[in-house]
Amino acid sequence: MNKQHALASVFIMAAMGMGVYPAHGQLAQDTTLMVKISGLEGAEGQVCLNLFDSSAGFPSNRDEALQTQCVEAAVAPEEPGETVETTETEETTEDLPLMVAFENLPLGSYGVSVFHDANNDGEFNRNFVGMPAEGFGFSRNPNALTGPPKFRDTVVLVAGEVTMIEIMLNYF
Repeated sequence: MNKQHALASVFIMAAMGMGVYPAHGQLAQDTTLMVKISGLEGAEGQVCLNLFDSSAGFPSNRDEALQTQCVEAAVAPEEPGETVETTETEETTEDLPLMVAFENLPLGSYGVSVFHDANNDGEFNRNFVGMPAEGFGFSRNPNALTGPPKFRDTVVLVAGEVTMIEIMLNYF
């Protein structure tokens, strides 16, 4: 076997090995998206989140959402504005944000919609003229005064072990 042929064989075997053992940056890794929800007005009802990986169904079609979660809005205390004793300070209900985790996500781009289901009916309620009657928000906190934002305006890149975002609820 000549020297060139041996060298070519080594390069071919090395190239084949790269397909079997991907580089560190190419390893598949699940991640967690932590959502901090701020601006909650009142501790009644629940807060519902929808996680989307495409514009299909965004922002409110739960059937099209990748994941959906509802958590109790009550963090403590019973009445908004009351104080709750913590180890270091006193805080009001409005000062205590909710934290919600979407776990085991593949690395990628996602959009999150949130609403405060204050009456606990599982629906995003509107008033008689179609304006939101409950608090709402979106990842990247886009301006949503004239209607829901486009999916592309809410997309966040989820990479690494944990990605943290904050969504500020809006009320009319």
